[in-house]
Amino acid sequence: MRIASTFKATKKVLITATAISCMSAAAQASSTDILFILDGSGSMWGQIDKVAKITTAKDTLSRLIDDVPEGARVGLMTYGTQSKESCTDFMTLNAVGSTRDDIKSSIAGITPLGKTPMALSLTLAITQLSKTEPTDRQKAVVLISDGIETCDADPCSNAALSQYLGVDMKVHVVGFDVDKEAKDQLQCIANAGSGQYFDAADTDGFQAAMAQVVQVAQAAEPAPEPVAVSEPEPEPAGPVITEFFREDFDGVELSDNWTVENANPDAFIVEDGNLLMLSTRGGGFESAEPQNLVTYAGDLPAGDWDVEITYTGEYSTNADRLTLGMRKDEANFLATSYYSSAPGTGCLKSELALAKMSSGTQDREGRLFRSNQRSCYATTPIGAENWATIQEDHSQKPIKLTFSKRGRSYSSTVEMLGFTDADGDPYVVSSDKYTSLRSPGTLAFTVDRPGRNASGEVLMMIDSVVINEVTGADQ
Repeated sequence: MRIASTFKATKKVLITATAISCMSAAAQASSTDILFILDGSGSMWGQIDKVAKITTAKDTLSRLIDDVPEGARVGLMTYGTQSKESCTDFMTLNAVGSTRDDIKSSIAGITPLGKTPMALSLTLAITQLSKTEPTDRQKAVVLISDGIETCDADPCSNAALSQYLGVDMKVHVVGFDVDKEAKDQLQCIANAGSGQYFDAADTDGFQAAMAQVVQVAQAAEPAPEPVAVSEPEPEPAGPVITEFFREDFDGVELSDNWTVENANPDAFIVEDGNLLMLSTRGGGFESAEPQNLVTYAGDLPAGDWDVEITYTGEYSTNADRLTLGMRKDEANFLATSYYSSAPGTGCLKSELALAKMSSGTQDREGRLFRSNQRSCYATTPIGAENWATIQEDHSQKPIKLTFSKRGRSYSSTVEMLGFTDADGDPYVVSSDKYTSLRSPGTLAFTVDRPGRNASGEVLMMIDSVVINEVTGADQ
Protein backbone atom coordinates (compact mmCIF):
# COMPACT_ATOMS: atom_id res chain seq x y z
CA MET A 1 0.00 0.00 0.00
CA ARG A 2 1.30 3.51 -0.76
CA ILE A 3 0.02 6.79 0.62
CA ALA A 4 -0.73 9.35 -2.12
CA SER A 5 2.82 9.56 -3.45
CA THR A 6 4.42 9.48 -6.91
CA PHE A 7 7.70 7.86 -7.95
CA LYS A 8 10.14 8.46 -10.79
CA ALA A 9 12.89 5.93 -11.45
CA THR A 10 16.45 6.95 -12.35
CA LYS A 11 19.23 4.89 -13.91
CA LYS A 12 21.67 5.54 -11.09
CA VAL A 13 21.58 8.05 -8.24
CA LEU A 14 24.37 9.16 -5.94
CA ILE A 15 22.84 10.25 -2.65
CA THR A 16 25.15 12.54 -0.67
CA ALA A 17 24.93 14.22 2.68
CA THR A 18 24.90 17.56 0.90
CA ALA A 19 21.91 16.63 -1.25
CA ILE A 20 19.95 15.20 1.66
CA SER A 21 20.78 17.86 4.25
CA CYS A 22 20.58 21.17 2.43
CA MET A 23 18.95 23.05 5.32
CA SER A 24 20.99 24.80 7.98
CA ALA A 25 20.84 23.70 11.60
CA ALA A 26 18.79 26.78 12.39
CA ALA A 27 16.23 25.92 9.74
CA GLN A 28 15.99 22.38 11.06
CA ALA A 29 15.44 23.67 14.59
CA SER A 30 12.71 26.03 13.42
CA SER A 31 10.59 23.11 12.21
CA THR A 32 10.31 21.45 15.62
CA ASP A 33 7.37 21.11 18.04
CA ILE A 34 8.40 20.32 21.64
CA LEU A 35 5.94 19.38 24.39
CA PHE A 36 7.50 19.31 27.88
CA ILE A 37 5.97 17.19 30.68
CA LEU A 38 7.24 18.46 34.05
CA ASP A 39 6.76 16.14 37.02
CA GLY A 40 4.51 17.75 39.64
CA SER A 41 4.28 14.78 42.00
CA GLY A 42 4.90 15.16 45.73
CA SER A 43 8.37 13.59 45.55
CA MET A 44 9.62 16.66 43.68
CA TRP A 45 9.78 18.43 47.07
CA GLY A 46 12.80 16.25 47.85
CA GLN A 47 16.03 18.23 48.12
CA ILE A 48 19.30 18.08 46.20
CA ASP A 49 22.12 20.37 47.28
CA LYS A 50 19.71 21.81 49.89
CA VAL A 51 17.30 22.98 47.18
CA ALA A 52 13.94 21.35 46.35
CA LYS A 53 14.10 19.44 43.07
CA ILE A 54 11.00 21.24 41.82
CA THR A 55 12.74 24.60 42.35
CA THR A 56 15.77 23.47 40.36
CA ALA A 57 13.57 21.99 37.63
CA LYS A 58 11.38 25.10 37.31
CA ASP A 59 14.32 27.52 37.27
CA THR A 60 16.25 25.45 34.73
CA LEU A 61 13.31 24.88 32.39
CA SER A 62 12.31 28.57 32.51
CA ARG A 63 15.80 29.63 31.45
CA LEU A 64 15.99 27.04 28.68
CA ILE A 65 12.63 28.08 27.25
CA ASP A 66 14.27 31.35 26.20
CA ASP A 67 17.10 29.46 24.49
CA VAL A 68 14.81 27.45 22.21
CA PRO A 69 14.95 29.05 18.71
CA GLU A 70 12.05 31.35 17.94
CA GLY A 71 10.88 29.19 15.05
CA ALA A 72 10.40 26.16 17.31
CA ARG A 73 6.99 25.79 18.96
CA VAL A 74 6.81 24.78 22.62
CA GLY A 75 4.09 23.51 24.97
CA LEU A 76 3.85 22.38 28.61
CA MET A 77 2.07 19.63 30.55
CA THR A 78 2.28 18.52 34.16
CA TYR A 79 0.82 15.89 36.47
CA GLY A 80 0.28 15.36 40.20
CA THR A 81 -0.49 18.97 41.08
CA GLN A 82 -4.18 18.86 41.97
CA SER A 83 -4.76 15.78 44.15
CA LYS A 84 -2.75 13.53 46.46
CA GLU A 85 -4.49 10.33 45.34
CA SER A 86 -5.77 10.80 41.78
CA CYS A 87 -4.37 8.81 38.87
CA THR A 88 -6.10 11.10 36.36
CA ASP A 89 -4.40 14.23 37.66
CA PHE A 90 -2.63 15.43 34.52
CA MET A 91 -3.22 18.46 32.32
CA THR A 92 -2.00 20.57 29.44
CA LEU A 93 -1.00 23.96 30.82
CA ASN A 94 0.08 25.46 27.50
CA ALA A 95 -0.68 24.10 24.04
CA VAL A 96 2.18 23.80 21.57
CA GLY A 97 2.71 27.23 20.02
CA SER A 98 1.98 29.23 23.21
CA THR A 99 4.11 32.28 23.96
CA ARG A 100 7.29 31.78 25.96
CA ASP A 101 6.05 34.21 28.63
CA ASP A 102 2.83 32.22 29.10
CA ILE A 103 4.78 28.98 29.42
CA LYS A 104 7.19 30.46 31.97
CA SER A 105 4.24 31.78 33.94
CA SER A 106 2.74 28.28 34.03
CA ILE A 107 6.05 26.77 35.10
CA ALA A 108 6.22 29.20 38.00
CA GLY A 109 2.72 28.17 39.12
CA ILE A 110 3.40 24.41 39.37
CA THR A 111 3.14 23.14 42.97
CA PRO A 112 3.90 19.42 43.52
CA LEU A 113 1.34 17.39 45.46
CA GLY A 114 0.31 13.92 44.34
CA LYS A 115 1.02 10.80 42.30
CA THR A 116 2.98 10.06 39.12
CA PRO A 117 0.53 9.04 36.33
CA MET A 118 3.20 9.04 33.62
CA ALA A 119 1.48 6.52 31.34
CA LEU A 120 -1.74 8.49 30.87
CA SER A 121 0.20 11.76 30.67
CA LEU A 122 2.31 10.33 27.85
CA THR A 123 -0.79 9.16 25.99
CA LEU A 124 -2.32 12.64 26.16
CA ALA A 125 0.95 14.34 25.17
CA ILE A 126 1.62 12.02 22.24
CA THR A 127 -1.95 12.25 20.97
CA GLN A 128 -2.03 16.05 21.19
CA LEU A 129 1.39 16.47 19.60
CA SER A 130 0.55 14.14 16.71
CA LYS A 131 -2.31 16.46 15.72
CA THR A 132 -0.41 19.76 15.72
CA GLU A 133 -0.36 21.21 12.21
CA PRO A 134 1.53 20.88 10.00
CA THR A 135 1.94 17.21 10.85
CA ASP A 136 5.19 16.91 8.89
CA ARG A 137 7.08 19.05 11.45
CA GLN A 138 9.55 17.19 13.64
CA LYS A 139 7.97 16.55 17.06
CA ALA A 140 9.39 15.68 20.49
CA VAL A 141 7.92 14.91 23.90
CA VAL A 142 10.36 15.71 26.73
CA LEU A 143 9.44 14.02 30.03
CA ILE A 144 11.16 15.32 33.20
CA SER A 145 10.64 13.02 36.20
CA ASP A 146 12.21 12.06 39.51
CA GLY A 147 10.53 8.70 39.94
CA ILE A 148 8.58 5.70 38.76
CA GLU A 149 4.98 5.36 37.58
CA THR A 150 2.73 5.11 40.68
CA CYS A 151 -0.62 4.35 39.05
CA ASP A 152 -0.24 0.65 38.13
CA ALA A 153 0.30 1.36 34.43
CA ASP A 154 2.99 0.63 31.86
CA PRO A 155 4.36 3.94 30.54
CA CYS A 156 6.74 2.11 28.18
CA SER A 157 3.82 0.76 26.17
CA ASN A 158 2.20 4.18 26.11
CA ALA A 159 5.43 5.80 24.89
CA ALA A 160 5.50 3.32 21.99
CA LEU A 161 2.28 4.89 20.72
CA SER A 162 4.44 7.74 19.37
CA GLN A 163 5.79 5.41 16.70
CA TYR A 164 2.40 4.38 15.32
CA LEU A 165 0.72 7.69 14.49
CA GLY A 166 2.37 8.45 11.15
CA VAL A 167 4.38 11.46 12.32
CA ASP A 168 8.08 12.05 13.05
CA MET A 169 8.01 11.96 16.84
CA LYS A 170 10.43 10.97 19.60
CA VAL A 171 10.04 10.73 23.37
CA HIS A 172 13.07 11.94 25.36
CA VAL A 173 13.39 11.58 29.13
CA VAL A 174 15.38 13.34 31.86
CA GLY A 175 15.65 11.42 35.16
CA PHE A 176 16.43 13.65 38.16
CA ASP A 177 17.86 11.92 41.25
CA VAL A 178 16.28 8.53 40.47
CA ASP A 179 17.01 5.04 41.83
CA LYS A 180 17.80 2.02 39.66
CA GLU A 181 14.16 0.90 39.34
CA ALA A 182 13.02 4.33 38.19
CA LYS A 183 16.04 4.73 35.90
CA ASP A 184 15.26 1.42 34.21
CA GLN A 185 11.67 2.46 33.61
CA LEU A 186 12.58 5.92 32.34
CA GLN A 187 15.17 4.42 29.98
CA CYS A 188 12.49 2.01 28.76
CA ILE A 189 10.16 4.95 28.01
CA ALA A 190 12.85 6.69 25.97
CA ASN A 191 13.70 3.50 24.08
CA ALA A 192 10.04 2.79 23.30
CA GLY A 193 9.65 6.35 22.01
CA SER A 194 12.83 6.14 19.86
CA GLY A 195 14.34 8.90 21.99
CA GLN A 196 17.22 9.36 24.42
CA TYR A 197 17.50 9.12 28.20
CA PHE A 198 19.52 11.63 30.26
CA ASP A 199 20.40 10.86 33.87
CA ALA A 200 21.05 13.61 36.43
CA ALA A 201 22.20 12.91 39.99
CA ASP A 202 22.57 16.51 41.19
CA THR A 203 21.79 20.11 40.30
CA ASP A 204 24.72 20.59 37.93
CA GLY A 205 23.95 17.29 36.24
CA PHE A 206 20.30 18.23 35.83
CA GLN A 207 21.12 21.58 34.26
CA ALA A 208 23.52 19.89 31.84
CA ALA A 209 21.02 17.13 31.03
CA MET A 210 18.27 19.65 30.33
CA ALA A 211 20.52 21.65 28.00
CA GLN A 212 21.35 18.43 26.15
CA VAL A 213 17.79 17.21 25.81
CA VAL A 214 16.62 20.55 24.41
CA GLN A 215 19.33 20.34 21.75
CA VAL A 216 18.53 16.72 20.96
CA ALA A 217 14.81 17.47 20.70
CA GLN A 218 15.56 19.93 17.91
CA ALA A 219 18.14 17.80 16.09
CA ALA A 220 17.27 16.37 12.70
CA GLU A 221 18.17 12.80 11.84
CA PRO A 222 21.83 12.61 10.70
CA ALA A 223 22.30 12.39 6.97
CA PRO A 224 23.44 9.00 5.68
CA GLU A 225 26.86 8.33 4.23
CA PRO A 226 27.06 8.61 0.43
CA VAL A 227 25.74 5.46 -1.13
CA ALA A 228 25.17 4.43 -4.71
CA VAL A 229 21.61 3.33 -5.38
CA SER A 230 20.89 1.17 -8.37
CA GLU A 231 17.72 1.55 -10.34
CA PRO A 232 14.92 0.29 -8.08
CA GLU A 233 12.26 -2.15 -9.04
CA PRO A 234 8.94 -0.50 -9.92
CA GLU A 235 6.61 -0.07 -6.96
CA PRO A 236 3.92 -2.72 -6.80
CA ALA A 237 0.48 -1.50 -7.65
CA GLY A 238 -1.61 -0.65 -4.64
CA PRO A 239 -4.31 1.66 -3.36
CA VAL A 240 -3.71 5.39 -2.93
CA ILE A 241 -5.25 6.79 0.25
CA THR A 242 -6.08 10.50 0.52
CA GLU A 243 -7.65 12.17 3.55
CA PHE A 244 -11.13 13.40 2.55
CA PHE A 245 -12.53 14.60 5.91
CA ARG A 246 -11.27 14.83 9.48
CA GLU A 247 -13.02 15.62 12.77
CA ASP A 248 -10.84 16.11 15.87
CA PHE A 249 -13.60 17.46 18.16
CA ASP A 250 -11.54 20.54 19.00
CA GLY A 251 -14.48 22.85 19.73
CA VAL A 252 -16.84 23.08 22.69
CA GLU A 253 -19.73 21.40 20.87
CA LEU A 254 -20.28 19.17 17.86
CA SER A 255 -19.60 20.89 14.53
CA ASP A 256 -22.17 21.31 11.76
CA ASN A 257 -20.79 18.13 10.18
CA TRP A 258 -22.87 16.09 12.65
CA THR A 259 -26.42 15.70 13.87
CA VAL A 260 -27.49 13.71 16.93
CA GLU A 261 -30.65 11.64 16.68
CA ASN A 262 -32.60 10.78 19.85
CA ALA A 263 -30.30 13.12 21.74
CA ASN A 264 -29.74 12.84 25.47
CA PRO A 265 -27.53 15.88 26.24
CA ASP A 266 -26.59 14.42 29.62
CA ALA A 267 -24.87 11.51 27.90
CA PHE A 268 -22.45 13.26 25.53
CA ILE A 269 -20.16 16.28 25.61
CA VAL A 270 -17.30 17.72 23.54
CA GLU A 271 -14.40 18.42 25.88
CA ASP A 272 -10.59 18.68 25.69
CA GLY A 273 -10.41 17.50 22.09
CA ASN A 274 -12.65 14.48 22.63
CA LEU A 275 -16.28 13.54 22.19
CA LEU A 276 -17.24 11.81 25.46
CA MET A 277 -20.19 9.44 25.16
CA LEU A 278 -21.97 7.69 28.03
CA SER A 279 -24.56 4.91 27.96
CA THR A 280 -26.41 2.65 30.38
CA ARG A 281 -28.76 1.09 27.84
CA GLY A 282 -28.68 -1.32 24.91
CA GLY A 283 -29.99 -1.03 21.41
CA GLY A 284 -27.42 0.35 19.04
CA PHE A 285 -28.20 0.31 15.32
CA GLU A 286 -30.81 -2.42 15.82
CA SER A 287 -32.88 -0.20 18.12
CA ALA A 288 -35.84 1.75 16.72
CA GLU A 289 -34.59 4.84 18.57
CA PRO A 290 -30.88 4.48 19.39
CA GLN A 291 -29.84 7.04 21.96
CA ASN A 292 -27.33 9.63 20.74
CA LEU A 293 -26.92 8.31 17.22
CA VAL A 294 -24.22 10.64 15.86
CA THR A 295 -24.89 11.00 12.12
CA TYR A 296 -22.54 12.46 9.53
CA ALA A 297 -24.11 15.33 7.60
CA GLY A 298 -21.49 15.69 4.89
CA ASP A 299 -20.63 13.87 1.68
CA LEU A 300 -18.67 10.65 1.29
CA PRO A 301 -16.16 10.02 -1.52
CA ALA A 302 -17.87 8.91 -4.72
CA GLY A 303 -15.95 5.62 -4.94
CA ASP A 304 -14.11 3.54 -2.34
CA TRP A 305 -13.40 4.81 1.14
CA ASP A 306 -12.31 4.00 4.71
CA VAL A 307 -13.85 5.55 7.82
CA GLU A 308 -11.60 5.42 10.91
CA ILE A 309 -12.80 6.21 14.42
CA THR A 310 -10.11 6.39 17.12
CA TYR A 311 -11.04 6.29 20.80
CA THR A 312 -10.34 4.96 24.28
CA GLY A 313 -12.85 3.47 26.71
CA GLU A 314 -13.14 2.21 30.27
CA TYR A 315 -14.56 -1.20 29.19
CA SER A 316 -15.66 -1.83 32.77
CA THR A 317 -19.16 -3.28 32.24
CA ASN A 318 -18.17 -6.28 30.08
CA ALA A 319 -20.84 -5.04 27.65
CA ASP A 320 -19.17 -1.93 26.23
CA ARG A 321 -19.85 -1.38 22.53
CA LEU A 322 -19.12 1.22 19.88
CA THR A 323 -20.84 0.78 16.50
CA LEU A 324 -19.87 2.50 13.25
CA GLY A 325 -21.51 2.08 9.86
CA MET A 326 -24.29 2.96 7.43
CA ARG A 327 -27.84 3.01 8.83
CA LYS A 328 -31.25 3.67 7.25
CA ASP A 329 -33.37 2.36 10.13
CA GLU A 330 -33.41 -0.53 12.60
CA ALA A 331 -34.31 -2.99 9.83
CA ASN A 332 -31.73 -1.81 7.30
CA PHE A 333 -28.07 -1.15 8.08
CA LEU A 334 -24.54 -2.42 7.51
CA ALA A 335 -22.15 -1.74 10.36
CA THR A 336 -19.13 -2.82 12.34
CA SER A 337 -18.81 -2.80 16.10
CA TYR A 338 -16.12 -3.42 18.68
CA TYR A 339 -17.31 -4.59 22.07
CA SER A 340 -16.57 -6.52 25.25
CA SER A 341 -18.66 -9.40 26.56
CA ALA A 342 -18.86 -12.07 29.25
CA PRO A 343 -20.66 -15.02 27.60
CA GLY A 344 -20.15 -17.42 30.52
CA THR A 345 -17.77 -20.16 31.73
CA GLY A 346 -15.47 -17.43 33.02
CA CYS A 347 -14.76 -16.12 29.54
CA LEU A 348 -14.17 -12.38 29.20
CA LYS A 349 -13.37 -11.09 25.72
CA SER A 350 -13.42 -8.29 23.20
CA GLU A 351 -14.53 -8.84 19.62
CA LEU A 352 -14.87 -7.21 16.23
CA ALA A 353 -18.22 -7.77 14.51
CA LEU A 354 -19.67 -6.96 11.10
CA ALA A 355 -23.45 -7.06 10.71
CA LYS A 356 -25.79 -6.64 7.74
CA MET A 357 -29.49 -6.07 8.37
CA SER A 358 -31.69 -6.07 5.26
CA SER A 359 -35.48 -5.76 5.57
CA GLY A 360 -35.24 -7.10 9.12
CA THR A 361 -33.08 -10.13 8.26
CA GLN A 362 -29.63 -10.08 9.83
CA ASP A 363 -26.32 -11.69 8.89
CA ARG A 364 -23.52 -11.27 11.38
CA GLU A 365 -19.99 -12.52 11.98
CA GLY A 366 -17.61 -11.89 14.88
CA ARG A 367 -13.84 -12.13 15.27
CA LEU A 368 -12.13 -12.50 18.65
CA PHE A 369 -9.64 -9.73 19.44
CA ARG A 370 -8.44 -10.29 23.04
CA SER A 371 -9.57 -12.65 25.80
CA ASN A 372 -8.72 -13.91 29.26
CA GLN A 373 -8.71 -17.64 28.49
CA ARG A 374 -8.50 -20.15 25.68
CA SER A 375 -12.04 -21.39 26.32
CA CYS A 376 -13.58 -18.23 24.79
CA TYR A 377 -14.87 -20.24 21.81
CA ALA A 378 -11.81 -19.26 19.76
CA THR A 379 -8.12 -18.48 20.20
CA THR A 380 -6.10 -15.41 19.33
CA PRO A 381 -2.51 -15.29 18.07
CA ILE A 382 -1.46 -13.61 21.31
CA GLY A 383 -3.13 -16.21 23.56
CA ALA A 384 -4.89 -15.74 26.89
CA GLU A 385 -4.24 -12.55 28.86
CA ASN A 386 -5.10 -11.06 32.23
CA TRP A 387 -8.46 -9.32 31.85
CA ALA A 388 -7.46 -6.42 34.12
CA THR A 389 -4.51 -5.76 31.79
CA ILE A 390 -6.84 -5.84 28.77
CA GLN A 391 -9.19 -3.33 30.44
CA GLU A 392 -6.30 -1.04 31.35
CA ASP A 393 -5.02 -1.13 27.78
CA HIS A 394 -8.44 -0.08 26.49
CA SER A 395 -8.37 3.01 28.72
CA GLN A 396 -4.84 4.00 27.72
CA LYS A 397 -4.09 2.77 24.19
CA PRO A 398 -6.31 4.22 21.44
CA ILE A 399 -8.51 1.75 19.56
CA LYS A 400 -8.84 2.35 15.82
CA LEU A 401 -11.99 0.86 14.31
CA THR A 402 -12.10 1.07 10.50
CA PHE A 403 -15.17 0.56 8.31
CA SER A 404 -14.32 0.14 4.60
CA LYS A 405 -16.16 0.20 1.27
CA ARG A 406 -14.67 -1.43 -1.82
CA GLY A 407 -17.09 -1.45 -4.73
CA ARG A 408 -20.28 -2.90 -3.27
CA SER A 409 -18.46 -4.80 -0.52
CA TYR A 410 -18.06 -3.62 3.08
CA SER A 411 -15.57 -4.87 5.69
CA SER A 412 -13.85 -3.73 8.87
CA THR A 413 -10.69 -3.95 10.97
CA VAL A 414 -9.74 -3.16 14.56
CA GLU A 415 -6.35 -2.46 16.08
CA MET A 416 -5.05 -1.02 19.34
CA LEU A 417 -2.41 1.61 18.64
CA GLY A 418 0.83 0.76 20.42
CA PHE A 419 -0.19 -2.87 21.05
CA THR A 420 1.80 -5.43 19.10
CA ASP A 421 1.93 -9.17 18.51
CA ALA A 422 4.78 -11.48 19.51
CA ASP A 423 6.82 -10.36 16.49
CA GLY A 424 6.49 -6.68 17.36
CA ASP A 425 4.07 -6.00 14.50
CA PRO A 426 0.80 -4.07 14.91
CA TYR A 427 -1.93 -6.50 16.00
CA VAL A 428 -4.88 -6.11 13.62
CA VAL A 429 -8.03 -8.24 13.31
CA SER A 430 -10.11 -8.10 10.11
CA SER A 431 -13.69 -9.07 9.37
CA ASP A 432 -15.04 -10.86 6.32
CA LYS A 433 -17.04 -8.93 3.69
CA TYR A 434 -20.73 -8.28 3.14
CA THR A 435 -22.20 -7.01 -0.12
CA SER A 436 -24.89 -4.37 -0.51
CA LEU A 437 -26.22 -3.51 -3.98
CA ARG A 438 -27.63 -0.21 -2.74
CA SER A 439 -26.34 2.24 -0.18
CA PRO A 440 -27.24 0.77 3.23
CA GLY A 441 -27.93 4.18 4.73
CA THR A 442 -26.19 7.21 6.22
CA LEU A 443 -22.83 7.13 8.01
CA ALA A 444 -23.30 7.17 11.79
CA PHE A 445 -21.90 5.88 15.08
CA THR A 446 -23.13 5.33 18.61
CA VAL A 447 -22.20 3.84 21.99
CA ASP A 448 -24.35 1.44 24.01
CA ARG A 449 -24.41 -1.35 26.61
CA PRO A 450 -26.08 -4.37 24.99
CA GLY A 451 -25.58 -7.01 27.73
CA ARG A 452 -28.76 -8.20 29.44
CA ASN A 453 -27.15 -8.66 32.83
CA ALA A 454 -24.62 -5.87 32.56
CA SER A 455 -24.52 -2.98 34.99
CA GLY A 456 -22.61 0.25 35.25
CA GLU A 457 -21.84 2.97 32.73
CA VAL A 458 -20.20 2.64 29.33
CA LEU A 459 -17.86 5.58 28.75
CA MET A 460 -16.04 6.15 25.45
CA MET A 461 -13.68 9.06 24.69
CA ILE A 462 -13.64 9.55 20.91
CA ASP A 463 -10.52 11.32 19.70
CA SER A 464 -11.15 11.57 15.96
CA VAL A 465 -13.17 10.45 12.95
CA VAL A 466 -11.33 10.36 9.61
CA ILE A 467 -12.74 9.61 6.16
CA ASN A 468 -10.16 8.58 3.55
CA GLU A 469 -10.75 8.35 -0.19
CA VAL A 470 -9.25 5.16 -1.65
CA THR A 471 -8.34 4.76 -5.31
CA GLY A 472 -6.73 1.86 -7.13
CA ALA A 473 -7.78 -0.76 -4.55
CA ASP A 474 -8.59 -4.36 -5.33
CA GLN A 475 -12.34 -4.98 -5.17
